[in-house]
Amino acid sequence: MPVKIPDAAALTQLTPAEKQVAEVLVTGVSNIQGAQILKMRTSTFAGHLGSIGRKFQITGKAGRPARVHAVLASGQVAPPPAPAQVPEFTLGERRLLRALAEHPETHDIARVARVPAAEVRPWVKALVAKAGADNDTHLVGLGHAWGLLGARGSQSVSSRDDAPNKTGGAAR
Repeated sequence: MPVKIPDAAALTQLTPAEKQVAEVLVTGVSNIQGAQILKMRTSTFAGHLGSIGRKFQITGKAGRPARVHAVLASGQVAPPPAPAQVPEFTLGERRLLRALAEHPETHDIARVARVPAAEVRPWVKALVAKAGADNDTHLVGLGHAWGLLGARGSQSVSSRDDAPNKTGGAAR
């Protein structure tokens, strides 16, 4: 009998335990909080996060937002509850949000978002505050809930501003 090679979709299917972890992860919880919610050891929760990352080729400790984006874009979990009012993000802020969702490393986020690497974290922090998110992982979950990322992420973007700044406005 020939060996059956699974297709890419089969390789990224989450196990039931990974799906439970992903459902909690999209809300922006820490490993300790997630483990407590799911009544498992923190190391078990972290192990499932690592497995999710490997399935979507996201390695390293960084990349929680990218893991959230991958599981939400795959349609395997639902986005977290989000306020009905979507903040008015500038083009630069939306570019930063997308870069954060799609790239686990700061230098890649900076390159794609067209911001200095040293400014990525302060600008992400400002974007988290503007969105009312708990952290950058939750921000990506909210981005999906609002239809700003994934298949529905093609909403019109205002071109009035090009780059984000620490106050949530735009650099001119």
